[in-house]
Amino acid sequence: MTLLKEIIRLCSMEIKEEENNIQQIILTLLSAWTKNPQNTRILAPSGEGKTYLVTKLARLFPQENIIMLAKATPQSFKYALISKRVVENGSGNWQDYDIAIKPLEEDLAKSKDKEKQQEIKEQIKELRESACSLVDFTNKIIILVDSQSFELFESIKTTLSHDQHEIQSFSVNKSKSGTILGQKFVIRGFPAVIYCSAKDEQKRDETNEINTRFNTVSLNASSKKYREMLKLEAIRSSIPNVMYNEEIISEKQIEQIKTKIRILIEEIKNNDEIFNLYGIGISNLLKDDAGFRTRQFKILNNNIKVHTLANIEHRPKILFSGQIFPISTREDIEEACSLSKEQKEIQSYKIKYFNDYIRSVILEYGNKKPSVNGDILYLTASEISDILSQKDINIDRQRLQETILKPLVEHGFLEKYQDPDNRSRDIYIIADAFLSKQASVESTLIDTSLLDVSCIELFVKKYLEQRFNQKQLEIINEKGDKITPKQLIDTLNEIDAKVIKNRHKMTNNEASKSNEEAK
Repeated sequence: MTLLKEIIRLCSMEIKEEENNIQQIILTLLSAWTKNPQNTRILAPSGEGKTYLVTKLARLFPQENIIMLAKATPQSFKYALISKRVVENGSGNWQDYDIAIKPLEEDLAKSKDKEKQQEIKEQIKELRESACSLVDFTNKIIILVDSQSFELFESIKTTLSHDQHEIQSFSVNKSKSGTILGQKFVIRGFPAVIYCSAKDEQKRDETNEINTRFNTVSLNASSKKYREMLKLEAIRSSIPNVMYNEEIISEKQIEQIKTKIRILIEEIKNNDEIFNLYGIGISNLLKDDAGFRTRQFKILNNNIKVHTLANIEHRPKILFSGQIFPISTREDIEEACSLSKEQKEIQSYKIKYFNDYIRSVILEYGNKKPSVNGDILYLTASEISDILSQKDINIDRQRLQETILKPLVEHGFLEKYQDPDNRSRDIYIIADAFLSKQASVESTLIDTSLLDVSCIELFVKKYLEQRFNQKQLEIINEKGDKITPKQLIDTLNEIDAKVIKNRHKMTNNEASKSNEEAK
């Protein structure tokens, strides 16, 4: 078992039925030590376990690197992260303010010449006025544990986009006495950002600014997960902590995970670059219908990179220009693609609610009304609410209309019409596209089954073969043996075959399990 899989296994003892999201959050946290950290948003209703998932995983990482915020204004966001004051000393270089001003203060204390003193005072004043507060995001993890204002994201768009490694900004604030105070900031580097949100910002995000800057994931909303959570809580509340540690996960095991994570961090810090022989092949499978596809590709590449780095001991490598670079395998591609989702304009739990409840209720209990194309099935909001209540799914009519039915109509899952028999109410019918099949809750960015050996062969021929023949690089397999470019292709093909075989096996197992549960 690889180090990453072992960490996921141990974390799953307390975080039930969320293996994919455990992996995604761990990769996001690890990405803080790369040059291009990730932004991940967990979008789910209140009470589903967003904060629990993130805080349980965040405790395993170095706490000096983690900044956890509840409600944050655009200004407080910066003030909370100030590390020190700095001054520019030319050519875009910054120096610690205390170090820069110390010689001037010493000269002022020694000098007896009034003109010289005045000159030094002017220099000190000029230095103080030019000083900036440094906000250094390097290797930092920002966790937003609650829904945030849209203004906050507007103010940090550049940071989230990784547009400039170092930018300057200016803020104006009012003191307690009412005096207007200005403050200059230097913002350096990029943090890994995890945003736990129960609020859909889509309506205000007219230009898709938030959606395209985050890899948005949803939590598992299965009854099996809820049952496992109830079992865990029953154990937690029924026995002392010392026994809980013996039964579920001990402090010793937690410390072991922390040690393993620190090992991963050190490996990533030493080298955060890889060779991805599938990269060009993946780009050819991505849609080219909008500019944000490039951002999606960056998110996918980031997951591939961090997953590869987290499994560096089990990857073939290339020695080039005095550095060692791990090579991504099919496993890295498959795992990253399963985590990087196509963004939908409606929260996934609402699609699941449509599939599990609204669609099934209308199909089973819908009133029939003749139409040109045959009978249609329909229900009013009150009828849907009443039927759901009978099934012990309690949701009042107004909340059902505003939070579920309205967005389902807006996004084409349902159709709404005025009831011709009673014009004071509306009726809801299932859109034609979902009469015979359920709506897709999530979809991946690409179909990995379409990746074949040709993209590897083209990469090797274009970038590796000539350099290998000229002895500019060496290739070694996961055992440490030197191999040729041809042998590298064969090695990756063997891994491909194993991964695809395991995928089919898992798919068959999941199908069998689903059939058993249905019985």
